[in-house]
Amino acid sequence: MNENGEFTFIDLFAGIGGFHIALHNLGGKCVFASEMDTHARKTYEHNFKKISPELFKNKMFNDDIRSMTVSDIPDFDVLCAGFPCQPFSQAGHKRGFDDNHNSERGNLFFNIAEILKEKKPKAFFLENVRGLIKHDNENTFKVIRNILEDELGYSFYFKVVKASDYGLPQLRPRVFMIGFRDESIMKGFQFPPNKPLKYNMSDVWNGKCSREIGFTLRVGGRGSTINDRRNWDAYNVDGVVRQLGIEQGKKMQGFPPNYEFPVSKTQGIKQLGNSVAIDAVREVSKQMLSHLKTLKPIEENMIETKNKGEWTELLVFVKLLAEQKLFLSDKNLNKKVDSFNLKKVTTRNLDLDFYIIDKSTIQSKNSVTKENKQIDISELLSEKNLNSIRAC
Repeated sequence: MNENGEFTFIDLFAGIGGFHIALHNLGGKCVFASEMDTHARKTYEHNFKKISPELFKNKMFNDDIRSMTVSDIPDFDVLCAGFPCQPFSQAGHKRGFDDNHNSERGNLFFNIAEILKEKKPKAFFLENVRGLIKHDNENTFKVIRNILEDELGYSFYFKVVKASDYGLPQLRPRVFMIGFRDESIMKGFQFPPNKPLKYNMSDVWNGKCSREIGFTLRVGGRGSTINDRRNWDAYNVDGVVRQLGIEQGKKMQGFPPNYEFPVSKTQGIKQLGNSVAIDAVREVSKQMLSHLKTLKPIEENMIETKNKGEWTELLVFVKLLAEQKLFLSDKNLNKKVDSFNLKKVTTRNLDLDFYIIDKSTIQSKNSVTKENKQIDISELLSEKNLNSIRAC
């Protein structure tokens, strides 16, 4: 990522390029993409051969990520992937990246992990169905998180996001996962605040629709009657039942008006159902890129160590304040998904309360004298303090 905000990214399990559009509009250059489905590849190339001509000229539009030699992928800043959620039935019982990778080759998440391990990009943005969080008694999500954090050294943030949270009139709850390589203990990424709807379903239909926010676009089950609980593509518009078409689907997913589908209507609707909500991806990506600009690798100032005993109480304290969360564990002390939000840390022996102002600032308040003081967290990680830690 350069001083002008330009950055490179790769688009895995690319579908029809929802991630590509969102990140291209933020100044990104796609240097590698992968999509297996023949029909989706046709739509992808049709729309991006003018936007990202070098992608196709350099033969960097892969058709099977499992057959790609990772070292042949160009270096990049951000990895994007709306990866398939295949069964992880055994993953929760595995230990370590290699065990999982060798025994679960059919699970495409491990291809993402392999790329992250070798290419070491600055950040990743993963998207999946929200059911991933609870799948297999949370073992699936725990394995994914452990690999990204413990095996690969990335931070990890997640949130269930609806398309309607960022302006699009569609439910579409999806789990967004964001991580940074150089964040170290200074964890401070926050998902952006919600935005109002840009338009509603009446605007999508150009007529009075009975719903303000639409159903989640899907791949199968098209054509159910409007009163069927499985219905997702039939709407009451101006008192008439109408079936969702490609133009309406494009608006609901945030695709530009000039985006074209050189495939059948059936394939077009399927591709839209498999895609991402572009506005939601763009807003979260914008926040991700903004956070990237603030990161300065602490590893440049500290001797890398695997000995957790060398982390003093000072750094544990700062970590709690910066991360703003206290995670729960199971009986074996494995970190769980659940956590408490941290608003204040109290030191009884000093009569001090520390309040979190933002990711870089805390405020101390003496409960006796009522004196207030703002503290820059980065000052706690000065070279002087870090040298003291080395000597411990």
